[in-house]
Amino acid sequence: MLTSAFASLILAVAVFAAPASVESSGRPVSGKASTGQGISESTNNRATVKEEPKAAAAAGGPAPAKIDLTVLNFALTLEHLEATYYQQGLRKFGLESFKSIGLPGFVLEQFNTIAADEAIHVTFLQKAIAATFGVDLAVPKCTYNFEGALANIESFITFAAILEKTGVQAYDGGIKLIVNNDIKTAAATIATVEGRHSSFLNLLTGAGPAPGPFDTPLGIRPVISIAAGLIKSCPYTLPATPFPALTTVTGRGLTSGTPVSTGSVIPLMFKGGMGMTAATASGMSCNWVFGVEPQVRTRIQMSRDGPECQVPAQITRAAFTQAVVFVVNQQRDVTLDDDKNVVAGPATIFVSGESRVGASGSRQE
Repeated sequence: MLTSAFASLILAVAVFAAPASVESSGRPVSGKASTGQGISESTNNRATVKEEPKAAAAAGGPAPAKIDLTVLNFALTLEHLEATYYQQGLRKFGLESFKSIGLPGFVLEQFNTIAADEAIHVTFLQKAIAATFGVDLAVPKCTYNFEGALANIESFITFAAILEKTGVQAYDGGIKLIVNNDIKTAAATIATVEGRHSSFLNLLTGAGPAPGPFDTPLGIRPVISIAAGLIKSCPYTLPATPFPALTTVTGRGLTSGTPVSTGSVIPLMFKGGMGMTAATASGMSCNWVFGVEPQVRTRIQMSRDGPECQVPAQITRAAFTQAVVFVVNQQRDVTLDDDKNVVAGPATIFVSGESRVGASGSRQE
């Protein structure tokens, strides 16, 4: 049976009007990061968070807290981006575009379904925030830069896959921060749908339905760093300043879809990287994150072409075909609670290797 706070979130979708959007002030994305509630309180002329949220505490659980509003608005920032991306992409690419690369009408139908889901997520989060915390506290849309992502039908599909994967990672990481149990449940119901979207798009891009036996949760700042490449400006301060971008293998770090073999050495491009001395590079590492497996660090070395590091074999041994990599300057894990050692990133690396399923049908150990 639904507890009272979660029930109020569901009821809000039906009975509350969505908050009016706020026109963009053109504030740059990379502005000063907010603290505390940040994303929920930094918009000009927006109402302040009430000390006591409107929703009652669930029986035996904590009442919604201000951090819950921060996480919900963080999720809404991503859902706005996704919903707008599909809206613009599907206006540009119709059935003939999908057919031109050998995809049937069924694929376009699924894209329309995904687009509808993302629009519903936006509405749900807006109304849940209004019902739980008060009106005019949900963040509006940002101004986006989809020019490269929507250059052609192939890039549209590729970036859709990136966005859905990032959505899964964001919800997986954000759930830990939520105080109220019913808001956690609501977030989890969206996360699983994002995962289904991601699996479908992974199949289209040839990545396989799942990149490993576990998803890789990411904190707020790494997710904002990924999204920042598609955001021109927002009418509010984002909850974190993006890390410097990390480029690996080919193209931008986010689109490095060419599989690499474990043991291979990959080049790294990030702010200040080319000017590093060998001594400076010796204090830095590539920090590899894949699911809930122990993180692995490989030393950065300076070659004639700049910094580079080796792809660890532990990725495929743990049955993963993708890993997230950061450049770090200290020998400790990048966690949801501590990413102060990150110099640049994240980037996603696609890793080739042996089949994740053995002859007996079980996963390789």
